[in-house]
Amino acid sequence: MSRGNIVLVITSLGSFLSVLNSTSLLIALPSMMIDLKMSFFLVIWVLTAYSIALAVLSPVLGKYSDVRGRKNIYSIGYLIFFIGSLLAGVSPNSLLVLVARILQGAGAACLFSNSLAIITDNFKGVELQRAMGINAAVVGLGTAIGPILGGALTQLTWRLVFLFNAPIAILGYLISVKSLPSDSVSGRNIKMDWLGSIIFSMLMIILIAYLTLGPIIGWLGEDASMPISALILLVMLILIEGRAREPMINPNIFSNKRFSLAITSTLLNSIIRYSLILLLVLYLQGPAGYTPLEAGLIMTPYAVAMGLSSFYSPKLIKYINSDTIQSIGSSLIGTASFVLAMSPLPLVFMLIAMVMGGTGMGLFYTPNNTSIMLSVEPVQRGIAAGLRILMLNLGSAVGTAVVFAVLATVEPIQLIGNVFLGLTTSLGYRDKSLFIRGIDISFIMIGIISISTIALLILHKKQEARDLLLKEQGEQ
Repeated sequence: MSRGNIVLVITSLGSFLSVLNSTSLLIALPSMMIDLKMSFFLVIWVLTAYSIALAVLSPVLGKYSDVRGRKNIYSIGYLIFFIGSLLAGVSPNSLLVLVARILQGAGAACLFSNSLAIITDNFKGVELQRAMGINAAVVGLGTAIGPILGGALTQLTWRLVFLFNAPIAILGYLISVKSLPSDSVSGRNIKMDWLGSIIFSMLMIILIAYLTLGPIIGWLGEDASMPISALILLVMLILIEGRAREPMINPNIFSNKRFSLAITSTLLNSIIRYSLILLLVLYLQGPAGYTPLEAGLIMTPYAVAMGLSSFYSPKLIKYINSDTIQSIGSSLIGTASFVLAMSPLPLVFMLIAMVMGGTGMGLFYTPNNTSIMLSVEPVQRGIAAGLRILMLNLGSAVGTAVVFAVLATVEPIQLIGNVFLGLTTSLGYRDKSLFIRGIDISFIMIGIISISTIALLILHKKQEARDLLLKEQGEQ
């Protein structure tokens, strides 16, 4: 097997493992909640802890990999994920599950903050587009089979949803240690900005927890301590990073307009993607009355369409500009969202809209990833990949907050939570009507955000052309 294919197998396995774990867990949550006697609030923390660890550590580890090398961090990620999966699978109480989910998130941060950087380091030109497409298709595959696998394993015990990950993680660790090429950035003599990293981590923990829990505990809580703390930490981070010799997040990376526009598009698309999936789950398990496993099966065409379009989108780049492909994808997502806003729909029309939305996601996903990684210098690819993961998780938190906040205006949050966990699949006429109204409003909001993303992509295309012109003039 060639070096490039070895790299692609190892990095794709890490992406597959992380996505499979997240999507299969959603089906197992009701069984775990009942077995461990967990409250709805604690279940949300089990989900949030993973996202917080992933979002907080990805930029830090990405920066560290730029300084010390990617191979060791990536390999250790598999090992940490293995420990977290094993601990979660044997946990006798909810506290250990929570700790295990933090470990899984830390392991996933090691993997995700380096996978795209490793691919970009080892592929060029058309082959890079192909590799990105394959990696994205694997993410779609994990999204598609996760609910099915989770439903099958939960029939035996919810613990298998975690234990199933353990042998895959060990296999990934052994292969990556033995076969992943060493990288040339290893050993650069640059000091890490640990103070900035700590302040940044504290800010992200509070911000993501606030966005996720805000609809449940109230946006101001009892004393508004969370938003005030986040604001203070943000000011501290700006001051510290502005004076640091080697800041964790160098402000200069955002003066790169191509990177800034691409990463902002990632954030908006992430809000859309997670909102869309959450709304589909809530609709299918609520007003439509399907079980979590049935809902997962019905959503399979969405994931399959995303995977296929992610895989084939690099072939389109030969004929169509990357930003144009992303714009077409955003248009499809927006159209699908407006169609879904006309619920209740016959199932066949829902499936068509899902395929349309999944296709749009795939057309956006692969070219956007490539744009981000190619917009920065090689020594910044780790932090760029880490910031991409941060935007994905911030988008997830914002999307979840928006959906729950809109639905909370028409239904009690406890009922929404029960529908989300699959504990309530039969709604009365009044609740069903109110639920549908809240879901329709949310779908319309997603459609509007999708269309607005196109404006950023047009700006990115113009900036890319301007940079190319300046480069050509400089060479002359």
